[in-house]
This record gives sequence, structure tokens and C-alpha cells, in this order.
Amino acid sequence: MSIESAPTSLRHHPTHISKRTPRTLPTAEKHYTARLYREVYGWAVDETGSLQMGGGMVGALVQALFAGATAEYLQRQESCGPVLDLGMGVDGWVFLADPNELVLSQPEMPPGVTVLGCPYKVPLPTATNRGVRWINPPRSRARWLPTLATVLAAAIAASPS
Repeated sequence: MSIESAPTSLRHHPTHISKRTPRTLPTAEKHYTARLYREVYGWAVDETGSLQMGGGMVGALVQALFAGATAEYLQRQESCGPVLDLGMGVDGWVFLADPNELVLSQPEMPPGVTVLGCPYKVPLPTATNRGVRWINPPRSRARWLPTLATVLAAAIAASPS
């Protein structure tokens, strides 16, 4: 017997269709934990809340002098991924990026930019890393990262020289 030939009482006709809500972060999103970074974003984060660079992720440390302009440039291009202010006396912001097989030596980098690849670990905002903060936090619905080439182009466009 098909559902269409079943007696009317067996057919399901919802009176309303609810919208499915995508998986979102907990309401206490400000309380980042190493576990949340691992489970929601799939990042390699240790128990101290440090993100292991490598495996398709690098950090571009852009000097504070033009880090804000770099982030604004990426925002205008709708290409800004997660950005960190490490505090701790670090002069600049870390832009998380996908290296997309781009390999450059430090002399080939734009002035004021350093790429943090494997084996670097970058501290993430957690209860134990209180000096670290998100400038542009990651989003659970947009887990992609901009390419390193995009971040470097933005840094070049934003640099004062």
C-alpha cells in the first residue's frame, strides 16, 4: 500500500512546516574553549588552546601599523577570515589563511608580514589565554579561510609604502 492510497488518517499533512535552523554556536559564544574549536571548526587545537599551524592553515602576522587597513580591505572584498590580536607584546594581528600550496621564503614576503606555518602554534582566545582576542571571529556557517595569496595582496594594498 502506498502512502497516497492509505486511509486519510494515516497520511501526514503538517499544518505548518518549520524551518530547519543550521547548527550554530552555543549562546555563550564568548566562552571559547579548545573543545569548541575542535568540534565546531575542526581545528587542531591542544588543551592549552593553541592552534597548530599546518594541515591547510597558516597564519599571516601583519604588523599593527597596517593590520587594521588589511582587515578593512579584506572586508570590502568579502574575503576576511578569522583574525586574532595576540596581545602579549606582539606587534600585529594574525590572519588565518589557507596556504593553497603557496610557498614563499621570508625574503619574498611583503615588508611587515611574516607567515606562521608548521611547526608554529598560535594561541586562541580561551579562559587560559586571556590576552588573546578575536578581531574577526570565526563563523560556524562560513568555515572557509581566505587564501594566503589573498591576505598577502590585501597587506600589500594596505601597506603605507
